[in-house]
Amino acid sequence: DVKGLELETTIRPLDGLTIDGSLSYINFQYKNVGTSGISIHATTPYTPEWTYSFGVQYDHEIEPGTISARFDGSFQSDIFTESSNSEWSRVKGNFLGNGRLSFTTKDKDWRLSLEVQNIFNKFYYLTVSDVSASLGVVTGVPATPRTWALTVKRSF
Repeated sequence: DVKGLELETTIRPLDGLTIDGSLSYINFQYKNVGTSGISIHATTPYTPEWTYSFGVQYDHEIEPGTISARFDGSFQSDIFTESSNSEWSRVKGNFLGNGRLSFTTKDKDWRLSLEVQNIFNKFYYLTVSDVSASLGVVTGVPATPRTWALTVKRSF
């Protein structure tokens, strides 16, 4: 049983300022009445009910090129990593923020950027697995902590 909606927008309220965003809702569930007459309702694995993202970017023109500053964020609600939806397979929802400052030459041949991912250094799991029946443990894969990159790009 699948129900959902998705909205996206891009707004340019001022010269150089761009605001973009998206919102998604999905209700995707297994629904089955077995031969025993027991009704089974479970959320599908890796399917967040709510997600949203947004970005704010300002581009400022100067003589040699363009300076751009951007912040973007994204949210994902809880997910389950297995169809049984056990509490041990729940990955809690999280919000992540990223930032970037860049300079692009007027001819757009060169770009220098400083970027920070997971700017708030949020600790969260990408996935968890309940293997307690076979190994007696619940395992998890943590996401990447705050990272940064300095990049130089040349277009030909």
